[in-house]
Amino acid sequence: MRMPLDEFVKTDGNREAFERIANITQPHDKPEKIFLVGPKESGKTTLVRGRQLDKDLLSTKKVLYRPCSELPEAMRAEVYDGYFEDLGTYEVLFLDDFEGFFDDPEMGPMMCKLLLGERLKRRLDTVITSTKPLSEYDLSDFGGMLGDFEEVTMEALDDAGLEEYVRGLMEDYTEEGKSPVLAPEAIAYIAHDLGQTPTMIRKATHFLMTQYEGEPGAELSRAFVEQALA
Repeated sequence: MRMPLDEFVKTDGNREAFERIANITQPHDKPEKIFLVGPKESGKTTLVRGRQLDKDLLSTKKVLYRPCSELPEAMRAEVYDGYFEDLGTYEVLFLDDFEGFFDDPEMGPMMCKLLLGERLKRRLDTVITSTKPLSEYDLSDFGGMLGDFEEVTMEALDDAGLEEYVRGLMEDYTEEGKSPVLAPEAIAYIAHDLGQTPTMIRKATHFLMTQYEGEPGAELSRAFVEQALA
């Protein structure tokens, strides 16, 4: 069984981001403040959520993942006393989808400003993901708290990366004595002709591998896959 970060397909376009996030619990001289920028479906959420779930046997640092939009919602709902304080104490905090702070124009920027200020005082590591660079946002309500964040970019998977992604999913969804295998041309079709988004690719591969009712271990051709997904 693959570990959460094993699912992440590394390419030249995302390798730096992967290494920075994967190694964030290792010792470093100053707190990491990373603004992780990449297009939708480029794997930002997969990377930071996977890093939270993967256990680092060489570190005792506590790691937390939260969507940005959840924070103001939780504060308004008064989820529990000390919610904000807890967010300020995790050694590593992943805040996913910076745009979510703007969903609540009153509470979002204020919450972000206070939270980052608290983490700055405690010298803790913070990573924020976004589809746009900081220069494209109006940050006037954030109190300058993002001024020294380092932008690290991620690119969407290239053609070879998408095919590797399909092969990994095929491995994940294979049930011995039941599942088929996908021919190379079928893998290429799934990777490149279904809209090229990992979400669509995952759904298609899951369907093909789990709903198949033919001979176990049979190789599915491109023609078969096209018809099955039509």
